[in-house]
Amino acid sequence: MSTHTATDMRWHKEKWVDDDVMRHPADGEAWKEFDRTFPEFAADPRNIRLGLATNGFNPYGVLNQHHSTWPIFVFPYNLPPWKCMKKEYIMMTVLITEDPGRLIDVYLRPLVDELKDLWTNGVHTYDKSTGKMFTLRATVMWTVNDFSAYAIVSGWSTNGYMACLVCKEDVTSDWHAGKFDGNTEHRLRPREWFGDEILDQLNRLDFAPFGKTVSRIKPSTHMSWTHKPMFFELPYWSKLKLRHNLDVMHVEKNVFDTLVGTIQDIKGKTKDTIKARLDLERMGIRRGLWINRDNLYRMTRKSF
Repeated sequence: MSTHTATDMRWHKEKWVDDDVMRHPADGEAWKEFDRTFPEFAADPRNIRLGLATNGFNPYGVLNQHHSTWPIFVFPYNLPPWKCMKKEYIMMTVLITEDPGRLIDVYLRPLVDELKDLWTNGVHTYDKSTGKMFTLRATVMWTVNDFSAYAIVSGWSTNGYMACLVCKEDVTSDWHAGKFDGNTEHRLRPREWFGDEILDQLNRLDFAPFGKTVSRIKPSTHMSWTHKPMFFELPYWSKLKLRHNLDVMHVEKNVFDTLVGTIQDIKGKTKDTIKARLDLERMGIRRGLWINRDNLYRMTRKSF
């Protein structure tokens, strides 16, 4: 570990300012809660805190729409904000050449074993800035994914009525023609499920063994759980306040595409469709947007 690197690694300890401004993950409550839970780990700023991200993409474009490649990256958060996400500090730990689904834990086995060892035993490392050896340890603070990959790494299906891992079975959503019902939401926030509660629930469930040929009807007691994530083998995983994050880039892009597509009335992108107008009428809201014969003819012609 060079002098320059050691200085960067201590940034979150020596340059951090507690002024309620979010500049770095160290400013977040999840980071502070981790420090309170594991003070021995937090005492040495050289111990590495990692984020883990994965997603699928087709590297062949239109040549093979069925192929999916899933790289799994880890990246250190000890660095200053302007260096955290630089490509030179991002490490690809696994490369999966198919859509893994619930089999992702099979591919994660070597990585999780190394992470367990880095937490429990650490690795003997030379610090050039001090000229001494020290035991370097590491932890994964959370994962960062889009909504579909979030389902794979968390083990909770994001399809259907119980799509939210935060609410779980305490979900209070209603189905209104595929839309919100137009009313102001006054209900309290869902209860917070602690990691130990989730782990206890998972330990009581019987999941089908891994394998593409294995099929089993999922009991209702499983709710939206698809499998017990291997991350729970990490000794600290159930203690984390925040285990999974949604990728801001994907969320922002989807919102932007929807807004601009509707405002600009872009064909194939707009949400102002015949179905949407009929949904509003079925829900009895926004009467001024209901379809009449004149704009039904106009919207039908625009669709073709």
